[in-house]
Amino acid sequence: MGRIDRNRLWAMWMLLLLVAAVPALAQRRDYKPIAVTWTHGLPVKPDSSNFVTASYVVASPGEKIYSRLGHATLRLECPSYKLDYCFTFETDVEPGDYLRFFAGQARGRIVAVPTGLFLAPYAREGRQVRQYELNLSLAEKRELWRMLDNDMVSDERRKFNFVTNNCTSISFSMVEDCLQGEHIDYVWPRVMSQDNGNGVRYLMRHSPWLSFISITLLGTESDKYWDNHSRVAPELVIDIERHSRIVAPDGRWRPVLTGEQRELLPLRHRLSAPSKASPGVVAACLLLVVLLATVLEWKPGWRRPAQVADAVLLGLQTAAGLLLLYMSTVASLFGTHWNWYIIPFNPVPLVVWLVCRRRRHYGRVYGFYTAVLVLFMLATPLSSQLDWQHQLVVAALAVRTASHAVAYRRRQGAHK
Repeated sequence: MGRIDRNRLWAMWMLLLLVAAVPALAQRRDYKPIAVTWTHGLPVKPDSSNFVTASYVVASPGEKIYSRLGHATLRLECPSYKLDYCFTFETDVEPGDYLRFFAGQARGRIVAVPTGLFLAPYAREGRQVRQYELNLSLAEKRELWRMLDNDMVSDERRKFNFVTNNCTSISFSMVEDCLQGEHIDYVWPRVMSQDNGNGVRYLMRHSPWLSFISITLLGTESDKYWDNHSRVAPELVIDIERHSRIVAPDGRWRPVLTGEQRELLPLRHRLSAPSKASPGVVAACLLLVVLLATVLEWKPGWRRPAQVADAVLLGLQTAAGLLLLYMSTVASLFGTHWNWYIIPFNPVPLVVWLVCRRRRHYGRVYGFYTAVLVLFMLATPLSSQLDWQHQLVVAALAVRTASHAVAYRRRQGAHK
């Protein structure tokens, strides 16, 4: 009887804390809840082991840029008191506000959403959602629920980034922290033995442009190996937990997951195939256009295409350089760090052109910058950040600077 009384008091406390979930519910007022059954129904077993159920819930990738990696969250259920919530880490960025997201200014917090309402947006998008039950003791499940509630009520706003604060890393840390003197012995998949750059390319393999942008901004972090907890993506969660185990102080262990997976929503919409206009294709086309403009430049009366190419490349180079400088020194989406692409893409060439273009020996700058670009391309094997898609754009810059360097030498030779 005492056990049931404690369960009742605990459930009443959870109900009071979940009042804080009202703002999250308001954001989903346009959705109709999906009917979902209990993982373990009544009655409660004599040992109360099924009084609370805790599970990972993993959603498949979506079409929107911020959902391309999928989503992972925690579901907690207490059928005795009709409590069924998904505790999800959500950002305050509105759909379409990508600049704020990539500037590292998005903030997120844990919110509790009734499971049926949590599933509604995924059902509308046709995304698959699966559930995997955690093999925790009743005390650990209660502690997990208490921790999630306290975090939600405190309204702690974490700055979202790919390094420490994301949906999977927070779910992992919450499960670890609720253990009673135990720890999880993880078995990491092979992909996590790669450096950050190649890891990002693998996880974003279905979205070439997102991969291209992420690698561009990742900088020297590409060559590092973040803590595995920070690199876990939704698609890796179950593969990791399925092979990992919870280890007690005396050496006894049990699997992290228990039971069979449950499909809460079937997959009704497969991701669109990547655009044929991939970063590599676009970069190759840019290089071909620049080569054509450069060839035409040496024919009488055909300098205009090359002049347009110069203006476009200088504008793109300057804009990209300013963005990289901001992302590397101010924004914190991947942390602050050096970025190798600041070498070919920076505002210095524009400044030098504006200040020095009328000086007699300005043409020497082209020869120097061509050498810098060629050396940069030769350095591709030295860093995981450097790849052929980006280097095609660098090659386009090198073609134009080399053409100007040759023209300068010819003019110098003509004056002798």
